[in-house]
Amino acid sequence: MGAAAGRASYRDVLGVGEFRVIFAANVVSMLGSVVAAVALTVLIYQQTRSPALAASVLALSFLPYLLGGVLLGAAADRLPARRVLVGCDLASAVLVACMVVPGMPVPGLLALLFANGLIAPVYQGVRSAVLPKILPPGPRYVLGRSLMRMVAQSAQIVGYGVGGLLLAIMSPRGALAADALSFAASGVMLRFGTTRRPADAGRNRSMARDSLAGLRSTLAHRPTRRVLLFSWLVPACGVAPEALAAPYAVHIGQPPRAAGLLLIGIPAGTVVADALAARLLPSRLQRSIILPAGLLVFAPLAAFAASPGLGPALALLLISGLGSAWAAGIDGLLIEAAPPALRNRALALGSAGLMFTQGLGFALWGIAGQYLPVAAVIPIAAGAGALAVGTLRPDRPRRPRVSGHPERRVVHDAGANRRVHDPGRQRAAGGAGVASAGAEL
Repeated sequence: MGAAAGRASYRDVLGVGEFRVIFAANVVSMLGSVVAAVALTVLIYQQTRSPALAASVLALSFLPYLLGGVLLGAAADRLPARRVLVGCDLASAVLVACMVVPGMPVPGLLALLFANGLIAPVYQGVRSAVLPKILPPGPRYVLGRSLMRMVAQSAQIVGYGVGGLLLAIMSPRGALAADALSFAASGVMLRFGTTRRPADAGRNRSMARDSLAGLRSTLAHRPTRRVLLFSWLVPACGVAPEALAAPYAVHIGQPPRAAGLLLIGIPAGTVVADALAARLLPSRLQRSIILPAGLLVFAPLAAFAASPGLGPALALLLISGLGSAWAAGIDGLLIEAAPPALRNRALALGSAGLMFTQGLGFALWGIAGQYLPVAAVIPIAAGAGALAVGTLRPDRPRRPRVSGHPERRVVHDAGANRRVHDPGRQRAAGGAGVASAGAEL
């Protein structure tokens, strides 16, 4: 079995020095960011006593991905990767350090948070684009992407606990200072641990125009568009239980703090799914489980119509998280689906779009929970997600029809202005048309 269809080990991936540095830097900055989110939420609530303003921290963490992903997506092609990654880390360190200044008003804190959020899609987009240059597309790349996802999901489980412990021994501003140091440490690691690479494209127009043109070209390519839409819409529907964790805890007679337990379920299942699918399954099986795994995300959520108690609900969310095994197959498909000239843009757009649509999902399902019973909203989200899985399934191999004899068809020979029977000519003449039609939705 070839390398592309085989399996990779964690030793294969972590044995690559550059990936090891990027992975370690990601762990440091991700934990710092989660701790900072907790600290900033507490700090704003202490100053305003407003739950709405405290909740705005989450909204401002996702909204900039739309602007940054759309207007700055060309950075993945136009700028040297190492310079961008280090510059983004250092800029984030400065912005977060400004939050520590005593007396910083709440509008200033929110403005700094928004500005830092504009940096995140650029950083993640460039990192996504450089990863295939460090880990060749195939099993090692898929496993490397899986490790990055496991860090993000584990940060939700560990980071909030670490944030709570830090706030027990230091002030919110002290925790923010620790986050600024984590960004600075990540930048230093990337500066001295990664290779300098030139930009892939020139600067023949403005960043915004180039980014918008790349966005149009990427979304106009049907196979790439299907993969991207799948990877955005499925998580956007799957976050409904997390968006409604606190209301659901109250709905089943638990205190609001029980939401913390519910929030562990999906990330824990996702970590297990990534470890199993990306490490143990060959590429062919990773892609063959995209549809069933996608449906597994939403099947347990339909059971929330019966308002299960805390224990059963946590078990259902864990099973839902296991359905995230679809992501391993999607990672490989996106690399193959995107034309070489659009690959960096597609990877950058995929990262930014995922974060934005998840944030949009949090907002939409949260609003729905204001007007509909919580036990109804989660199954509605499950139905919408299952529809997205079935409609946007990107891996649809189409086998040519095989028969014992070639089918004789009547074709028009424009040169001789007469009708002829020629199966061979039909196949030759129709080849380009079939290929062209396959590129459209």
